[in-house]
Amino acid sequence: MAKLREYSNQTVIDVEDGGNGIIKPEGRVVFVEGVLPGEVVDVRITRRKRDHAFGVVTERHFDSEDRIEPFCAHFAECGGCTWQYLPYPKQLEYKERFVADVLRRIGGISEPAPLPIIGCDTDRHYRNKLEWSFSPTRWLSPSEIDSGEAVDDRRALGFHVKGRFDRVIDIGTCYLQPDPSNAIRTAAREIALRHDYSFHDPREHSGLLRGLTVRTTRDGEVMVILAIGEQRPDVAESFLHELRDAVPRISSAFYLVNTTQNDDNAPHTVHHAFGTETISERCGPLSLTIHPKSFFQTNSSQAERLYSVVRDWAVADGSQTLLDLYCGIGSIGLFLADRVGRVIGVESVADAVAGARENAQRNGYTNTEFHAGDVRALLTALGRPDIVVIDPPRAGMHPDVVEALIRMRPRQIIYVSCKPATQARDLKRLLSAFYIVRIQPVDMFPQTFHIENVVDLRLAT
Repeated sequence: MAKLREYSNQTVIDVEDGGNGIIKPEGRVVFVEGVLPGEVVDVRITRRKRDHAFGVVTERHFDSEDRIEPFCAHFAECGGCTWQYLPYPKQLEYKERFVADVLRRIGGISEPAPLPIIGCDTDRHYRNKLEWSFSPTRWLSPSEIDSGEAVDDRRALGFHVKGRFDRVIDIGTCYLQPDPSNAIRTAAREIALRHDYSFHDPREHSGLLRGLTVRTTRDGEVMVILAIGEQRPDVAESFLHELRDAVPRISSAFYLVNTTQNDDNAPHTVHHAFGTETISERCGPLSLTIHPKSFFQTNSSQAERLYSVVRDWAVADGSQTLLDLYCGIGSIGLFLADRVGRVIGVESVADAVAGARENAQRNGYTNTEFHAGDVRALLTALGRPDIVVIDPPRAGMHPDVVEALIRMRPRQIIYVSCKPATQARDLKRLLSAFYIVRIQPVDMFPQTFHIENVVDLRLAT
């Protein structure tokens, strides 16, 4: 295999939990993007590892009967979606299987079998937050390159090309977020071009306009956050006011200045330009305050279903102490606050903790407390809760947190995860003191291979 770069007439035998198809030329595993089981393709190897490789399709000979035409014109190059060629019911079938496979392969967990996956009512316009990037060198399609015609202005506002930090697709219509998301992006591009503003170049680390974040709520509130790469607050203010003139539905606007070489906007101060300083999102009985930097599940309707699973599973009669780890703005703990005697939330991001306290007050809960700090450091001081709800980042829990939970011995742990692979790793260790009662996959991200999973654990006696 080491000498070969291409393989012909390869049959795809499966799809793995990262969304890639699998072929096995000469008995070696090759992961191939954008293919389905049963398809026959020619593949060029692009990257090798010790025991596997990655490849791309150079020619298709036979398509799966499951394959459909992607509905988005940008799908071939855009990194926003990965599975538009697969019908949504089939996506759910694969995701349900992925959860079972990952738990078995990494965690050694074969029982109980996952419950049927909870899918979305709609597989489009489901996101409440999108982040767009400005670029001076938009991605040229193969047809544009083949035409040989000169492109005088390559400034773009859209998503990054798959695997490219320095190339952006100039998006026309995106199906991920409801209106007026597309109108805002289109107007922002027109304003930028009309004023001949420079777009940020990540290679040269120069240019005024860097990014545009759009947040929407179920009740139609709209927040925009403009990121600029130069100390030009006057331009940012003017830009945002013109944007509101073009799209009057914008109810809240902010800007931030990021002159670093890092696209992470979290450390930078946001400045209020106009409108409300927050927007409000409904989640079951809760009304949640969303600040510019608030973390909330990006699929609001599915977040409610996800939290309802946790609420229904919690073994509570109103007297229990619930520990909400990685609590963010407090949404899960508050969703259960009326079922327990006390909620203790822990989160490392101080702004999120301030938001959690604000949301507790807003919803009238006085039986809650939220602490900012490292989860590992705080756990030992919190005593023994009856119920622990965990919703960690994709990396899962630090081993010290897992060990602390084992020593703490709560009667119930409900583990919510956005990456079943790291969840399975943590569960393998937790099973030394707990046992699994049930497993519930929940789809939050149609058109992608990402999946949320909830696991109900009880203390072994």
